[in-house]
Amino acid sequence: MNDSRENHAPDIMVPLLAGLAIGFVVGILLAPKSGKETRKDLVEKGEEFMEKSIESFEAAKVKLAVASDVGKEFVEKRRDSFQKVVKSAEDTADKVKKKVDTVIKKGKAAAKKVEDSIY
Repeated sequence: MNDSRENHAPDIMVPLLAGLAIGFVVGILLAPKSGKETRKDLVEKGEEFMEKSIESFEAAKVKLAVASDVGKEFVEKRRDSFQKVVKSAEDTADKVKKKVDTVIKKGKAAAKKVEDSIY
């Protein structure tokens, strides 16, 4: 199926994005640029960050939808298999019950013959 990195992507994504944002802001604030240049860079990088965040979110949504579909398909297949097993068990139980009923009837008939022959 999927490797473990894909399964834990949402757990890693938020701290990773937060760390990148904090590192970026600290780097910009410590850079030797004028205030106007720094503000311009902050706006540009903020827009880039938002674009990447949206792209990451959309990719995560797609992966989640795929995982959901796979899960639904898995459950449906198992449900069908389980229903077949239940049906087979019911059929077998019906056959066994009919055989037991036949044996009981024959046993009662034999007991009746023995009883009639004794009296």
